[in-house]
Amino acid sequence: MGRKFEKSIFSHEEIGAIEAMYRSDRSDTERAEEGSDFGMLHGDRRSPALPCSSTLKAGCILGAFLVPLKLSLAYVVLVPTILGWLISTSWRSGLLTGSARERAITVPLAFFLLTTTLSAILGIDVINSVSPLSSLFFFALTIFAFRDFGNCAAVPVALITGQAIAALHSVLAATFPNTIPSVFLGSVTESGQLALSIFLCLGIAAQKYHEGRSTMSPATPRVAAACGTIAIALLGCSGFRGAAQIDSTTLALSWLLGLSLITLLIKAVKPATAHARGLLTLSILYLPLLTCALLVNLKRGPWFGVAIGLAVFCVFFSRRLLPIIVTSAVFIALAVPPVRERLAASWEHFTISGGRSTIWRIGAELISQYPLGIGYHNSGVLRQFSPEVPPELKHFHNNLINIWAESGILSASIFVWFICATVRACFSKPISIPHIAIGCAVISWQVAGLVEYNFGDSEVVIIAWILLGLLLRDFRAQNDTPRSHSRR
Repeated sequence: MGRKFEKSIFSHEEIGAIEAMYRSDRSDTERAEEGSDFGMLHGDRRSPALPCSSTLKAGCILGAFLVPLKLSLAYVVLVPTILGWLISTSWRSGLLTGSARERAITVPLAFFLLTTTLSAILGIDVINSVSPLSSLFFFALTIFAFRDFGNCAAVPVALITGQAIAALHSVLAATFPNTIPSVFLGSVTESGQLALSIFLCLGIAAQKYHEGRSTMSPATPRVAAACGTIAIALLGCSGFRGAAQIDSTTLALSWLLGLSLITLLIKAVKPATAHARGLLTLSILYLPLLTCALLVNLKRGPWFGVAIGLAVFCVFFSRRLLPIIVTSAVFIALAVPPVRERLAASWEHFTISGGRSTIWRIGAELISQYPLGIGYHNSGVLRQFSPEVPPELKHFHNNLINIWAESGILSASIFVWFICATVRACFSKPISIPHIAIGCAVISWQVAGLVEYNFGDSEVVIIAWILLGLLLRDFRAQNDTPRSHSRR
């Protein structure tokens, strides 16, 4: 029957052309489905065909999920995953190979680690530097493990899911103080993570819209924004109920009304496609939880980092959103009492005895006294210079000052090179929404690092390494599929 159909309608050459077109379209669809969750330009690059490949992929996914929840549990997964990656290196290329965009990130990082090691050897207490320096080297390999085995679709979703669970706990703890036990990470660490993961979540949502806008209802993005705003308002009222003096009855009625309105809006738009449902889920559940956890933690550095990152994201994605973001930020800063009071006290907290002004002054003195640095992880000596500094403060609350004081001007300069090269690689062509999201996350991370030492927070740095690993993975996928990219 097939041969009779072929002879009666198409010539042999036409049949061959149609089959080739079908194979091409099918391969494009498969590539799009592979990378549709985070929307990497060229899908998820195939990992090396190793016996342990599936185990390492699962380790990357589970490790990403656990990092926002409990670092000790994440280590149980990540350490074997990184060791498995190290064992498998004989099947693959070296660390610093790859495209120019890859090397623009990996080469400065390698130099930074090298100069940090040299300064530790010449520092005031090399023994004290050995263990934290070994940890820094080992977990920097997270980048390369996720580059080779991190699934670009599953890993981001796993990470923001873990972060959303931790955020829900933070909002509940703020809603019911002295009732919800402390289970996950502290507010400082969680806020540092949120300065990164919010942009990962935002990137996934933007990519869902970008890929599915032709198939979803035109009202879907507006409904997603409206429902997300309602969800943020409900969670915010819950988290700040004590400061706003909202009684339980009023809060319960607000939730009943808000959830009813969200349900009606969702039913009205009738999300029929996976992209529409994904956009609504991220807008109504994930982003509001992450945003409200960031607010209730009352950490100003991550606030400023996220604000700057959002402004950059809007410039690249949709400049029409920029006035909305600015207006919303100003409204929150003025209308929410704990946020307003926290911002108003910024200068007082900066100049307080033993505060950042004192710590930064000590850092400047150490920088002039030890040009090559005092050695990695030796900043705890700052209390010897001023009894005003509280015993729990063992770093300089600034990434650049801390790195400069500990590892010298050369390491500090290379660190700036590393960050600038990473941001430049994220925003260089061919550019994509995931690349923009990761670039904004790095900017947010470092802006927050102007007033805190988040480069020394393992839970935060590992998330940054995971994002860079996914970025390098997509760079390699671009090199592997040049013809696919030219068609796009």
